[in-house]
Formats: sequence, structure tokens, C-alpha cells
Amino acid sequence: ELLDWLACWFLDNGESLKKLHRLMVTSATYRQSSQNDPAFARIDGDNRFLWRMNRQRLDAESFRDTLLLLSGKLDLTAGGPSVRQFFFKDDHSPTYDYTRFDADSPAACRRSVYRFIVRSVPDPFMEALDCPDANMLTPKRNVTLTALQALSTLNDPFVLRQCEHFAERLKAAGSTANNQVQMAFRLTLNREPTTGELRLMSDYARKHGLANACRVLLNSSEFVFVD
Repeated sequence: ELLDWLACWFLDNGESLKKLHRLMVTSATYRQSSQNDPAFARIDGDNRFLWRMNRQRLDAESFRDTLLLLSGKLDLTAGGPSVRQFFFKDDHSPTYDYTRFDADSPAACRRSVYRFIVRSVPDPFMEALDCPDANMLTPKRNVTLTALQALSTLNDPFVLRQCEHFAERLKAAGSTANNQVQMAFRLTLNREPTTGELRLMSDYARKHGLANACRVLLNSSEFVFVD
């Protein structure tokens, strides 16, 4: 019924895709949050009737770009050629090595849309986060939750380096661990930490370092999933 109604509306409004997209993205259904309502959950626990938004994990490109944004290293320059975010050696058999790439190089700071993609040798980090296979048409992305993703977002050299930059940014903004943790929560989760969170994260930052505390926040469900 909804598709029939949209088709009729589309015809009645000059067959404008722009108007159709505007109608859809400004609708109450599209703009609702994923907040749970126990009364509705008892009736439609699987959300078949879309009474709330389904939680969505950040896609690979969004996760990577957000890391750069938080670290203060994101290059927002628009346009230009694609960049090689890997070490390349032109030989009889070309070498594409992602582990030897300098995470502080200008190419590493470009947005993910400008990545040079090698179809035969995809980026292992982006691949772990369900970045589509460039060899195939992907009208709808697969979304998985695997242990490899958690290992990648915790231990990948690119993530570790951005956490170090993020920590340096926080140290410049606050002189105490509490102030730094408060700023980290505001930037990553868009909210203030609770009293318990502030105490635990401040103690963790003092014991294990601010960069590791940043790594914890960047791997929290609240950051990785869009509500």
C-alpha cells in the first residue's frame, strides 16, 4: 500500500525524484530514533511495523573518517585525484602493502571517498568493517558483527595512531584527567559522562594513558552504533 501511494504521489508531483526524496527523508518514520518503548515492544518486538528506527552500525568509511575528525587530522579538501593509502612498489608483480603505509602522511588524512581501491588487494581494515567488494555491484551492503571487527578497531595501527592524536588534542584542551575525559565524551558521544563514567574513565586514563582511554570510547557501542 505504501509503495502504491508513493507511486501515485510521484506521478501527481511532476515525477520529481528530488521531491520524492525530500518527502521520504522528512517523514516522521524516517526521522525517528531507535529509543525503545516497552508498550510497542510487547506488540511488535521485531519492529516489523517500524515504530522505531533500527540501530545502525557506522559503515567502514564513516568510522574511518570520524576517527580522523576526532583526531583533528581530517583533510576536508574537496575534489582532486584519489590517494594511495598503502605502500606501493612497482615491480614485475606490483606490491600493495597496507601495513607499511605511513598513517601520518597527507594521503592518510583524506576522506575515504578519495581512497584508491585496489580490487585484487582490498584494505584489510576496511574489509573487516564490511566495506563493499569493488569487484561487485552492491545495491545493499552486508552488515555483520564479528570478533575480527572488534580486533581491528582495537588494534589496527591506523586506529592506534588516531587515538594518540586524539589524546594530544584532549591534553591541549584540558589540564586534568577529569577535564580531558569530559571533553572526550562530548566529542565522541555528544553528551556529558555520568559521575561513575567520569570516575572510571579518569582512573583508567591515569593508569593506562589517555590514548588507551580514547580507544575504549571509540570502541563503545554508543559510538559505533547510530541511534
